[in-house]
Amino acid sequence: MELLVKHLVVDDIPVELRRNKRRKTRMGLAFDPAGTVIVDAPMDASDSEVCAVIHEHARWLRHRLAKIRSEAACVALPRHESGELVQYLGNAFELLVSAGGQSVSLTHRDPQLDLFESVQGIRGRLTITHPEPTAENVRGLLNGWYTRMAREILGERLAYWRHLPWLDGESPPWRIRFMRSQWGSCSAAGKIALNTHLIKTPGRLIDYVVLHELCHLRHHNHGRRFYGLLTKYMSDWSARSTELDRFLPVLLHE
Repeated sequence: MELLVKHLVVDDIPVELRRNKRRKTRMGLAFDPAGTVIVDAPMDASDSEVCAVIHEHARWLRHRLAKIRSEAACVALPRHESGELVQYLGNAFELLVSAGGQSVSLTHRDPQLDLFESVQGIRGRLTITHPEPTAENVRGLLNGWYTRMAREILGERLAYWRHLPWLDGESPPWRIRFMRSQWGSCSAAGKIALNTHLIKTPGRLIDYVVLHELCHLRHHNHGRRFYGLLTKYMSDWSARSTELDRFLPVLLHE
């Protein structure tokens, strides 16, 4: 996919403009946790058109950026060592690093815990074992484990929504990947990408992102019909979207 990137400052708002062939008529707005507005625009979009969009939404964008920066400032750089907390399906787990054969295991303090619910507090321990348990090796094993779990669980959630009338009982083409500025995307060709980091958020927020992208298969914009469709199948989507914002800092240091 051809992609042209340009950096702008509009109304004191840092903007990363990404022009790509996937975009046909609309512009997409997203946020880099580091404090930049990401504008995904069609190849023929002019700088003045992009600036007009930023001008129009400047107050809202400043508010969102201020919140993101404030939350991100409270997130320490992961050390990938014993004692720190890691997130999985909306719960905090204590990381235990040890030397030995390569493995990752999750131990629940409550064996009856349904991980697809959000529960406050530390729910158990995630143990990573490696012959040379350096921070780099631990990070590699941890992200590999996140990827495997994301592929499994996100696939299950996509399958859950196969009953939607426009899916004809089948999940659309999809993939997972680590992204820094968005939770998911849907291409003009109908291919869905989901952020591997979603596996760190509660199940109901995963469902929101999955349904959001599936609704884009019908309406590839954020217009009235898109939100009407989203509301029909998830009446509390707005509350879930707001809750998802507090997980943005997990994208920052990965």
